Amino acid sequence: MASKSTQFTVDVENTRHVSINIDSCKQLCEDAFLSSLTSSSMSAEKKKFSDFVSLIRGIVHHEHQTKRDALRKGFDASAGLMPKRRKESLKSDAKSPTEHERLSVQFVTQFCQMMATAEYTLLSATEWDLAMEEDFMFRLPMTIDWAKGGYDVSLLKEFLKKNPELKVGLPTFSERVLLFKRGVTTSTHGDLFIAEKIDLLLEYALKRPVGKVLRKAFGLGFGSSSSKGEESATAAGGPGRSGGKRKVSKIERKTLRRLMPTIASVLKNVHKKLELSEPTFKEVILLYREDKIDAAEAQFLNVPSGAGPLRLKSFQNVPMADLEMVFPGVKICAKFIDYLTNGITMVLVLFSLIWAFITGEALSERAMQLLTVAGGKLSASWANIQKSKANYAAQMSKEVMKKMDSSGFAVLASVSTDMEEQETKEMILAYAAMRGNKSGMTIEELDDRLEQALVDAFGIAVDFDVHGSVKKLVEEGLASKIPGDSGMYQVVPIEKALKKLDKKWDALFEYSSSSKGGGAGSSDKSVLDANAEEDPSKMERDLLLQLANADTERGKEALKLTKKMDELNEKIADASGSLRKVNWRYS
Repeated sequence: MASKSTQFTVDVENTRHVSINIDSCKQLCEDAFLSSLTSSSMSAEKKKFSDFVSLIRGIVHHEHQTKRDALRKGFDASAGLMPKRRKESLKSDAKSPTEHERLSVQFVTQFCQMMATAEYTLLSATEWDLAMEEDFMFRLPMTIDWAKGGYDVSLLKEFLKKNPELKVGLPTFSERVLLFKRGVTTSTHGDLFIAEKIDLLLEYALKRPVGKVLRKAFGLGFGSSSSKGEESATAAGGPGRSGGKRKVSKIERKTLRRLMPTIASVLKNVHKKLELSEPTFKEVILLYREDKIDAAEAQFLNVPSGAGPLRLKSFQNVPMADLEMVFPGVKICAKFIDYLTNGITMVLVLFSLIWAFITGEALSERAMQLLTVAGGKLSASWANIQKSKANYAAQMSKEVMKKMDSSGFAVLASVSTDMEEQETKEMILAYAAMRGNKSGMTIEELDDRLEQALVDAFGIAVDFDVHGSVKKLVEEGLASKIPGDSGMYQVVPIEKALKKLDKKWDALFEYSSSSKGGGAGSSDKSVLDANAEEDPSKMERDLLLQLANADTERGKEALKLTKKMDELNEKIADASGSLRKVNWRYS
């Protein structure tokens, strides 16, 4: 994200994440890239393209299986979730503290690679400074206790030492916690903001002037324009990270301080409804390790190194200016108005006590009563400040719970799925766009066409990873560069693409017997032969069972026939008895 901003806008780098699902991608491909086909071939083309997508998804999922398994194993070890071995097997299976640290650093490396594939980026120092400049909906004074907030330093410090290129441009807190973000939108909120305007007015009229005097007189930091400024130190090593020039969009940033920068502007707008807006990260993920194991949790965890467990936490729709509230170790302070109102009470009480000593009434009954009242007032004022801090902490917890999405392995599983889907969506979009232009396309033409199609269909600005998607298509044999200096690429016909993918899918495992010419019947026969070789008496048992079943069926049929014959004989006997009673006319 660029640091450049104007009074009411911020330049934000476009994400490379394609945020629509795969079904929407298929529909976009059919509407935008395959609609030029004739109606007679459209249905057949849709069926082939649907099969193409299914094969791509299956192959990508299989190719990432090893990564998923390694990530799960690494996370379980780093988070202390590996089952504890019985004492008898500890000699062979136990992990030493050094081995545990190595596995933890390896997991962080693998996790960062996965996040990059899923198009997450690390928060830079420039972005952190930009976030700390303002407040949005969460305007409570707060600080993050990096030193005593429960963060482990050794893990990420070792990781950044082994990956020095990542450290360039990161905030200083990145040795304690890594913040990944993906996607930017705009949050808006309209209201009168009466309480906030009063706070802002007090800041302009009292807090800043008093703080300026105190800083000059005593070198104190009280009353600085932003309580967040102390947390935004930039790591040594130059400006923010950059992987090449990225496309940017302008996002509105209208906060109370920007809309009302002076006392006069606050008074002018005190009765007016204001519309605030702020750049907002759609998805935020924190990775950090605690410095020690919680006593209540220790019985369930297995962390040989003695450090705390590794944590993963994800949040959704976090305004940039309120970003600090998602960090552990946040300390809430009382507002200036709380200190002001209670401070005035304390000053008046202390002044009354001093006056009582000056006038010689310090030991009188009246003075003792005054002292008792003063003590009560001082205690009440202190209690009010603590109560305000507790209320503000509860408000922050409520806001964090609203933003929190998941934690632990749920984060890992979600990002693993995102990684696979992102790669799949990039490949099918790039293939369909070039499929719709049989004469071939340059990288720039493909990039413009895809990004414009996403804007037209869904209104999302994406800096599409066109180089990566074309590279994957070429590796799979689905696209190739046209000979010459045109720099154009073309894809193979859908029929050829399906054959290539189907062949690769069939070759994932080498257990098919069709290569020996047996077909389905041969395959069945080989299975029977294999079963017979495993158990020679099995076929005999099966035949005896079939014969027994056949005898049972024949017995049932014979019983039915016998019953019918008995019924018929009874009817004949009844008829013979009736005939004997008849007097024949011609006897």
